Amino acid sequence: MALRCLYKLALWAAAVFFAVVLAVCLVSVGPWSAMLAAAALAALFGVCRLVLPRLTERGARRAFWALFVLFALAAGAFAFAVRVEPAWDFGRVYHGALEITSSGAIRIDWQYFLESNNNFFLALVLAPVFIAGSLAGLSPLASGILFNLAAIDLSVLLLWAAARRRWGEKWALAAALACFCCAGLWLYGPIFYTDTLSMPFVSLGLYLAQRWSEGERPPWLAAALGLAAFLAFRLKPTAFCLYLALALLWLLRRGGALRAAALGLAVFAVCMAGWQVWLGHNPVLDTGPIEKYRLPPLHYVMMGLKNPGGYDEADHLASQALPDAAARTAHAKEEIARRLADYGPLGFLDHLRQKLAYTWADGSYFGGHKLGIDPVAPGALQQWVADTGAHWPAFQRLVNAQQLLICLGLAVCAFDQARRGEKADGLLWAALVALLGAGVFLLVWETRSRYLVGLLPLILCATARGLGALPGLRPKK
Repeated sequence: MALRCLYKLALWAAAVFFAVVLAVCLVSVGPWSAMLAAAALAALFGVCRLVLPRLTERGARRAFWALFVLFALAAGAFAFAVRVEPAWDFGRVYHGALEITSSGAIRIDWQYFLESNNNFFLALVLAPVFIAGSLAGLSPLASGILFNLAAIDLSVLLLWAAARRRWGEKWALAAALACFCCAGLWLYGPIFYTDTLSMPFVSLGLYLAQRWSEGERPPWLAAALGLAAFLAFRLKPTAFCLYLALALLWLLRRGGALRAAALGLAVFAVCMAGWQVWLGHNPVLDTGPIEKYRLPPLHYVMMGLKNPGGYDEADHLASQALPDAAARTAHAKEEIARRLADYGPLGFLDHLRQKLAYTWADGSYFGGHKLGIDPVAPGALQQWVADTGAHWPAFQRLVNAQQLLICLGLAVCAFDQARRGEKADGLLWAALVALLGAGVFLLVWETRSRYLVGLLPLILCATARGLGALPGLRPKK
């Protein structure tokens, strides 16, 4: 009884959370974006009424492959047209990977990689990509962009495959269309960073979980989930939320899933232990002084308490100037207590509102800002998609309208599944609970809208199902 209540309670918590997100975004994006979103929703109703009755399962499958090829080519051309010189953390990882390819070790920016362990893992991944690209006559930037585009395309393919096995060809096409239209997948094409490179492991988690739910449960499937969870965690901790949600789902539903959770957890633990052992004795980066330079978790909570909760250079430099992790933790505790006292109850609620808007109301997922930093060949497209461009305000209204539809789809999907109670779809349960967990985590942690990019397969899958649950969009049986 308690397990059934917890199963339903998680869905109702997700429904309330995404209803609040939708309300905050609706207030934040402005009237133009709201009107564009309403017009897009009306157009979607019309298209569904005209197309869905005529679309066969075979036709949906053919439409997917035609649109997927078109998307891969168009998004690839777009990525190279708006490419930028790697900067911010993306640039530091890029140059760290280049240093590994040239000398086999990181000696220039070593302190940064001691602070940012997941970015050291990414540099290790990118180094062989650059080497392989050079053998094919490609520059490191070109090979990195191609690798990133492949990751995005693979994410869409795996999401489509999972949705196809779960709900059939038409719903799989709906999830894929949500991906093809999503601004985030286009804007992040030239930015090969943890946001996009963690994305395939989110889609892979959905696909493997769907395979497991079909009844055939070979041990390799649970082991693959454990390995994918490790890679997701090392690249982007928010991507790991899906695997936590899947483990919770299996624990609540039981029925043979406990063995899967145990085996997956064992593989994950072995991989983590192996990584820690290798990290202590690796030839690429001297990790001996890591404790001296490591930033404790409370540092990021402290930054998250400064409106609107994003990265703050002053906070970072203040923590960095302290001698060790213990001193940084003590400093963070003092600052957290002071900032909470300064806010007061109402001020803190307003701070949370600002964080929700900063995280969820940006339809470009911070991509417009990143594409405005040091473009390689500024052109007409940059004038639209970079926040330094002349036409950026118009583009921002458009993508924020799209984000409103996404938030509407999430809220409707969560309420629809919550009403079903124990009959709720297990895959959607995991997706919604993972997004709820990531959303609450980002309310506490340092946040930015780009931190949602790696979770876009979950977001777009739930959005497609949510919008499809609206009257007039639901296909007839």
